Amino acid sequence: MFVEVFLVGILAGISPGPDFFVVMKNSLNFGVRVGVATAIGIACALIVHIAYTVMGFAFLLQQSTGLFYAIQLAGALYLLWLGFGALTAASGGETFTPGTLAEKKRTLQGFRDGFLCNVLNPKAALFFLSVFSQFLTPDTSSAVRWIYGIEIIVAVALWFVTLSFLVSSARFRKFYERYRVWFDRLLGAVLLYFALRIIFTFVFGRLL
Repeated sequence: MFVEVFLVGILAGISPGPDFFVVMKNSLNFGVRVGVATAIGIACALIVHIAYTVMGFAFLLQQSTGLFYAIQLAGALYLLWLGFGALTAASGGETFTPGTLAEKKRTLQGFRDGFLCNVLNPKAALFFLSVFSQFLTPDTSSAVRWIYGIEIIVAVALWFVTLSFLVSSARFRKFYERYRVWFDRLLGAVLLYFALRIIFTFVFGRLL
């Protein structure tokens, strides 16, 4: 059972979504350090989701439609901001000297991007509800629930850290630098797509 939960976490991370493209964007633009910081931010956001799911708050969130919609819209607006920033980014990349204040600030911003992108994603709550409904029973102890949750956090974090190193490699970055503007525009467009899809679902879901 523990292996199955770990594999589910890996598959959840590999599946293209806002988290995937935020890690890609930050790793390509600012290097592996910021990419890893973004991955750690995502992992910390998962801790929040795991905590309220294990403690039963996911049911409360599901029942409180107003709270759910507020989180949904906040997440969409944040993705809009990230996507617009990628589309309007300058064609020249920023460079930072290791250890400088500017680099530390960018690293913190990478962590913030990962954390907010995931914690404001209402689908994360539904994901953990679906996973736990498959692997947990009323008799499952709280300790085992936390173990399952930690497994998913570790699996997702490992995948995104690996992704950061892959897209920050010299060969990949050399290719990226030749087509940087188009990469940034593509990643920005994808983030805008996710944001607009959330808003579209929110608006028309409530009207229908």
